[in-house]
Amino acid sequence: MIMSDYVDEDGWTYTTHRIRNYDGNGLTEFFAMLREDYEDAGKEVREMLTYNNSGFNHATQKQEQEPEFGIEVIWK
Repeated sequence: MIMSDYVDEDGWTYTTHRIRNYDGNGLTEFFAMLREDYEDAGKEVREMLTYNNSGFNHATQKQEQEPEFGIEVIWK
């Protein structure tokens, strides 16, 4: 998984965990594993969401990035 962070004005951190080669199975296990990792590290998890970015730019009508799917964890 590839991670990236963003911190909002209230101190919540939004971390994305990109899932490569996802075949449609095991998403529940990914969520459970991530929640356990964050809680074991003493983090408060507010929310966990899936995200999908097609990589398609509608303004240029071109595929400009590789499609991306993953889980976003919002934590403090």
